[in-house]
Amino acid sequence: MAEPDVPVRPAYDPELEASLRVSGVYVLDFAPENLAAVQRDLRAWAGSARAQLADDGFRIQDATATAPDGTAIPLHHISRVDTREPRPCIVYIHGGGMVLGTPWDASPDFRRWISDFGASVVTIDYRLAPEVTAPSLVEDCYAALCEVFARATDWGIDPESLIIAGMSAGGGLAAGVAQLARERGGPALCGQLLLAPMLDPLADGDSARQLPHGPWNRDENTAAWRLVLGDGDVVDAGANAPGRATSLANLPPALLEVGSAEIFRSEIIDYAGRLWAAGGDAELHVWSGGFHGFTAYPHAAVTQGALAARTNWLARRFGRVLAEASSLDETAPVRPAS
Repeated sequence: MAEPDVPVRPAYDPELEASLRVSGVYVLDFAPENLAAVQRDLRAWAGSARAQLADDGFRIQDATATAPDGTAIPLHHISRVDTREPRPCIVYIHGGGMVLGTPWDASPDFRRWISDFGASVVTIDYRLAPEVTAPSLVEDCYAALCEVFARATDWGIDPESLIIAGMSAGGGLAAGVAQLARERGGPALCGQLLLAPMLDPLADGDSARQLPHGPWNRDENTAAWRLVLGDGDVVDAGANAPGRATSLANLPPALLEVGSAEIFRSEIIDYAGRLWAAGGDAELHVWSGGFHGFTAYPHAAVTQGALAARTNWLARRFGRVLAEASSLDETAPVRPAS
């Protein structure tokens, strides 16, 4: 039976809609064998993306963090040999509904951040549902952040210029990591970059009801959260469901990005409002006509605006370390590669 009184969603941006007509909308089948096949394809693509970064002169250093259950969590430090140190660092968590994805999915973003800011990027290969369930996924990512902090000096990273970042599922995990760092007195973060974050398994605002179809629709979101929660209750998910937190006080400055025509709009607007209500620093961008993952279409003007807003925010968060770097003698030697 059709759901009554489903509100009409906002229209898609014309450029994005034209692109979507060409590419089509992929609807994920959550059968275990299908998820495994899709992940194999993604891993194959990720290998070529990593190889291309290396071929283009990016240095990649592999390491592992130790999750609370003793599992080794791979992480990858990406930088340029010729950048000054210490560098600001973006610790990135990939998307994919917490059921798919690889640490190389955002390699175009990594290139921009390293080029624009002389930054390091550390990308995390956390475990996925249904292999593990909440809160193990966010604990993997928090362990990775702590490992980055511990290796900061060796990797030429400024430990006072760490930003946690993520897209979609990764954005939700990034918000959860920021909450864990606050609660546990962990590494101090200078910001959290939350790109269309997946925050709350129980979110049922207007935007959820507006998206029975389209990129990452309501059914897909519900199915993914069901795998993430497993047999547990949402209360047991802890920071894996950061939108359920009772307090958002004393969190690092946040940029929140979302499209007006996507499922997470309502919960992200609510999260930003709660950050402000707690006296926090939050910058919210709701991009008109954007659907989930719209920045994958870089030719669109709305995407270019979103990318520029990210760059502007990151420049302000990294202002101290960039200012110090610009004041150095231009002839000073760069620290050699280890």
